[in-house]
Amino acid sequence: MPATMEAGTIDGYCVGEPWNQQAVFKGIGVPVITDYEIWKNNPEKVFGMTEAFTEKYPNTTVHIVKALIRAAKWLDDPKNRPAAVKILSQPNYVGADYKVIANSMTGTFEYEKGDKREIPDFNVFFRYNATYPYYSDAVWFLTQMRRWGQIADKKSDSWYMDTAKDVYRPDIYRKAAEELIAEGKLKAEDFPDFAKETGYKPPTDAFIDGVSYDGTKPNDYLAKFPIV
Repeated sequence: MPATMEAGTIDGYCVGEPWNQQAVFKGIGVPVITDYEIWKNNPEKVFGMTEAFTEKYPNTTVHIVKALIRAAKWLDDPKNRPAAVKILSQPNYVGADYKVIANSMTGTFEYEKGDKREIPDFNVFFRYNATYPYYSDAVWFLTQMRRWGQIADKKSDSWYMDTAKDVYRPDIYRKAAEELIAEGKLKAEDFPDFAKETGYKPPTDAFIDGVSYDGTKPNDYLAKFPIV
């Protein structure tokens, strides 16, 4: 994307890091806003497995989730970020320069040359239960698909919830977490209280538009917007 914009083929783009910072380093563009400013602690990247795979290889599935949880926990320790940036800068991974990747991975973000700000929560991998598969996150994505015409027909609240439960699997996550706790790799307090967890975050208005979202009431949320 930076190369395409530099060539004049496009005027802008929406993308994850390090490609916004690459534009700043190359002097060809500036970030207008970060997703953290649009929705604080928003859900973003996902690692998905097919139902067929998880049913055929249940133990492998749990081990994969355990590895992802441990990696996220490791990444959230500030002292490990430089090592992570070094890995990511390798050509067989992201391949961008170390300094470009570090600009957003080590607690800062540069909006334009010289305007570097402290944003310690710009990249969150484990804190705030970031790895937990909340149904309310899935429901939010579905409401956006409905809002912007990707889901053509009105759906009931139960449809949103049932669809979320078909895809998001906190049961697998819980098994992986409990094994990590039993192995002494992580602590119980690192995770939500599974006995009390419903899969739905409390209602939030931490969006740039200030509109409150309650994952248990998707149609009430959708009623606040025009359907495209």
